[in-house]
Amino acid sequence: MFDIGWQEIIILMLIALIVVGPKDLPRIVKTAGQWMGKARGYARDFQRTIEEAADATEIDAVKKEIDEANRELSTARRDVAEGAEAVTRDVNEGADSMNKMFSEDAMASAKAAGAKPNGGEAPSGQAADADGGQAENAAAAAAESEPATAPATPAAETQGDGADGTPARGASA
Repeated sequence: MFDIGWQEIIILMLIALIVVGPKDLPRIVKTAGQWMGKARGYARDFQRTIEEAADATEIDAVKKEIDEANRELSTARRDVAEGAEAVTRDVNEGADSMNKMFSEDAMASAKAAGAKPNGGEAPSGQAADADGGQAENAAAAAAESEPATAPATPAAETQGDGADGTPARGASA
């Protein structure tokens, strides 16, 4: 701290011995040692106090960071909950509109299927069907909605007929 070497200490002790005298020198050295001990104790206490204040400041900073993180987490949770509610509403609205559309289609189909020729009476000479003619109407609607398929042609007709010089399949030459 003071950059005092052994030589300087020896010179100071000789000067103190000459000034104070050999009789009082041990008592003065003892008192100086006590003062040095007290000064070191005060320095240690001061250093400890500074370290505790720094630790308290660090703890406060950590507490502030944790509080900020908790606020951000709460905000994120609230945003996620709002998003989930919005998605749930959209899904429910979509399901409601789909149900409404299907029920309207079913009602239109029922109305179309319920309409019978001759005012709802069975043709003369025929008994009314057990289902009120709905099976016939449904079969007619299915026939109208599906395209007619062409009959399949046999393979022998498509390969050649022998008129252009190519023998038909399966025919002997």
